Amino acid sequence: MNRPAQRQYSQVEIKTANKGKLIVLLYQGAVRFLRKAVVQLDDKDMEGKGNSLIRGQDIVLELMYALDQQLLDEGNELAQNLQRLYLYCYRRLVHANTHLDRGAIEEVIELLNNLLEAWEKVAAQAPAGPPVGDRPTVVLTG
Repeated sequence: MNRPAQRQYSQVEIKTANKGKLIVLLYQGAVRFLRKAVVQLDDKDMEGKGNSLIRGQDIVLELMYALDQQLLDEGNELAQNLQRLYLYCYRRLVHANTHLDRGAIEEVIELLNNLLEAWEKVAAQAPAGPPVGDRPTVVLTG
């Protein structure tokens, strides 16, 4: 599939996804950008590495924004733990970008992959809901 067609397909998929599917797409996008950053770091492509890590950071922030604020306000342990984990991942990615730390990127990839597996199971079992609309604000392809 050529790039413009792939990008258009991805945009349609995102705009028509329910929240569970959208979360899965966010995780997949983050992992893809972080894997790309590892390759770019190994290839000494510092500009590319920086861009890929920033895209990964943006997606981690989007995941954090997707948390239910009411659950956080009520002290829901799962929501709070996810928020802490997303903040930890974000900080590790900032560290990886500034210190050229491949291990920090790989650590976040592993954490996100574990969460991705869980979300894929949840999304597969959840009934199809209404489309989310124009979210996310980050681009998942590229």
